[in-house]
Amino acid sequence: KLYLHQRALCNRLAVRGRVLISVEGINDYIACMESFHLGRDCGFPIGILDEIVHEEDDCLQRVYRGIDWKKSIVDSNCGVREPFPDLKLSLVNEIVSTGGAVEVDEIPDFGGKHLTPQQFHEALEQHGDLVLIDVRNTFECDIGHFVHPHTEQAATNPGMVTFSSFDSNFCAKNADSLRDKKVLMYCTGGIRCEKASAMLRKRGVQDVSQLKGGIHRYLEEYGDQGYFKGKNFVFDQRVALEAGKETAVVGKCIECQEPYDEIAGSRLCTVCRDLVLVCPACSQNLREYHCRRHMAWKSCYYTFLEVFDEVQLREQVEVLRRIRESLEPSKNRNVRRTLLRQIVKVQGRIEDLALGKAVVDVDASRRCRTCMETADICDGNCWGFWKQHRGQTRKPNTEAVQAIRVGDRVQPGPHWNPLRLGDKFEPDGQIRQGTVVELKSWGSGNNERDCVAIVWDTTKPKKPNEAQIYRWGSIACNGERMYDVMLFPPQPGLALSMTDTSTDNSPPINNP
Repeated sequence: KLYLHQRALCNRLAVRGRVLISVEGINDYIACMESFHLGRDCGFPIGILDEIVHEEDDCLQRVYRGIDWKKSIVDSNCGVREPFPDLKLSLVNEIVSTGGAVEVDEIPDFGGKHLTPQQFHEALEQHGDLVLIDVRNTFECDIGHFVHPHTEQAATNPGMVTFSSFDSNFCAKNADSLRDKKVLMYCTGGIRCEKASAMLRKRGVQDVSQLKGGIHRYLEEYGDQGYFKGKNFVFDQRVALEAGKETAVVGKCIECQEPYDEIAGSRLCTVCRDLVLVCPACSQNLREYHCRRHMAWKSCYYTFLEVFDEVQLREQVEVLRRIRESLEPSKNRNVRRTLLRQIVKVQGRIEDLALGKAVVDVDASRRCRTCMETADICDGNCWGFWKQHRGQTRKPNTEAVQAIRVGDRVQPGPHWNPLRLGDKFEPDGQIRQGTVVELKSWGSGNNERDCVAIVWDTTKPKKPNEAQIYRWGSIACNGERMYDVMLFPPQPGLALSMTDTSTDNSPPINNP
């Protein structure tokens, strides 16, 4: 009921953004062109309230009680008109994923003490020996972080790619040394700290406090006159917000170490796909990027192998093997598995070269790490909120998207990319076939439905209604409309229009 209410509400108010719905609660990160009144314009989901409340003010207070509303204005001068390319609602097990390490019911007992921005600021000034922890991902820490006024040291960066690793990688290794310490932690808006503080306290660290409202609230209070230095990463097309007019550049290019703090969706670690800080000068000399964790693999781990000859590939295999053999199996199972997969991949390429199934192409175009397309098709900004990022340029295309409807049968189409999507054929040699279950927006620069969600006949979804997303008319950088799939059987003379037969009552699609 809450999912359907939220979807109908967002569609009615022309809201875009990301909505997470869970038994733990609801987390909205949304944007719209006009303000609205919660009670009058939003209404209340039928059946959510456990009793009927006739007074609107009472109802408002009950439904929206205790919410810390955070508001931000999109400045048209920054080149962003709408911060999100589309609307995505998801049903999730946890609002902040911990892999089950912290249940929401444990937060009242184990959560840290909430400090207002003023109290947090004063604690930094008064306690020279406290431990300051940034519980955001590494790329967020890299471009902006708190600096302890006594030591002038940046907050501790746990080195996370995903938040779910905080407990197993950081807390498990550091809890003993933190037991007698005063710990302060912070994140963007305060939500990750709710579980991060509980993780530490469950491991015996008692004196844990967290910044209420996160960096967002602190910057509202202190701007660039406080102890947060650099930029605050935000998960929309603005990318990062400066603390004030005197914002310092604290980030550094991972290659040349020169000051640099411009994060781009096109610069991803080829191993883990974490965002990497690489300046334009260094970027020109690199085909693929490696994050700090995987910099030691720079000579041997590449996603795209077409530019390497047999000698170079064999050298890569030897280095990969040495790295793998140096890792203790019991403590590095996942890393060893990643290295083994790469070894097998490179060996397969060597075999293809020897059999004449492949050729070396030293002039091969750089490819997008996300969609695997060449640079003329994709500039790397094809995922998440980057889809309509201001740096993205496309040639115009006035051709309408071909018609397709929910329930139509499809098979791999003219722009099917095996590197990203796998083989067109099933193990028995038959072409893959599937059914369209939803029409969506890939983010071509307007509101047209230019991608489709498909459930394949021979693929068993991991979750009910789980589907995979494919391009259906999304516009490439060269202006061409891209079709990963095509109707089955192929139908000549398709009408040049998009038909959407889905309704607000259709079940949600949980995208992989």
